[in-house]
Amino acid sequence: MIRSMTGYGKGELAAENRSFTVEMRAVNNKFCEFHIRMPRIFNPLEDRLRKLLSTRVFRGRVDISVSYRTHSAQDAKITYNEALAENYHAVLTAISRKFNLRGHDGDILGLVAKFPDVVEFEKDLGDDALESLWTDLEAAANIAIDGFLAMREAEGTALEASIREKGQNIGQLLSIVETKAPDVVAGYREKLRKRMEDALSGIAVDEYRFLNEIAHFADKAAIDEEITRLHSHLAQLSHILDEGGTVGRKLDFLAQEMAREANTIGAKANFADISKVVIELKGEIEKIREQVQNIE
Repeated sequence: MIRSMTGYGKGELAAENRSFTVEMRAVNNKFCEFHIRMPRIFNPLEDRLRKLLSTRVFRGRVDISVSYRTHSAQDAKITYNEALAENYHAVLTAISRKFNLRGHDGDILGLVAKFPDVVEFEKDLGDDALESLWTDLEAAANIAIDGFLAMREAEGTALEASIREKGQNIGQLLSIVETKAPDVVAGYREKLRKRMEDALSGIAVDEYRFLNEIAHFADKAAIDEEITRLHSHLAQLSHILDEGGTVGRKLDFLAQEMAREANTIGAKANFADISKVVIELKGEIEKIREQVQNIE
């Protein structure tokens, strides 16, 4: 199974007195990066969540958002930072007096309460409570991961089909190049003989030197090895896709090698009919290179 690196998943779990929502989004990345946003009281659970994710997601930048709601008055405790509140209140009152601003203590209190870390939500997380919370969070996270991977697999299936189609197109174009390859030397032989005959003006052409030049050119323009290697790369492409799993890096490297062989064929076989086909060949390979960037 081939997976895309982009995806989205959402998991919700409602327990007796609380509920969890976990959302996941991912974009392309060479490595695997998890960026988790969750209430600070769950910081002790972050490492567990990372380990859970790492067993099922292997590549891409993944943003995870965890939200939590409690339905029990005994389950939560609201406190405030007295020293910080006093400082904010003193500063706001001084500003109000300095600029002769009209306002009531209630207005200033409302502003103070909005500043960071003045009013805080606390929860006494003992070991039992922590384990209970992890059980619910893990369940919600697994629901999110299931949906996330389902989307990745659906996109991966479409990518695989497209890459296979382009691989077949490359194979067909490569067959055309093979058919036209002998014409490169034949065309050069005709052009060289005509140029030599025109230059010599009726003097007999030195066949030994002529054939030696043709042999030298044929050696330089030979593209048999490149064609063979490109056929091998196409077979590897099909094998890797059949293999499935986390193959994005393999496919990326293989596409680079295919592009290198195509460039060499174009450079060595300096022949108009082949050049036209090589342009199409390189175009198909480039499309594969773009698509494998999105494979896990």
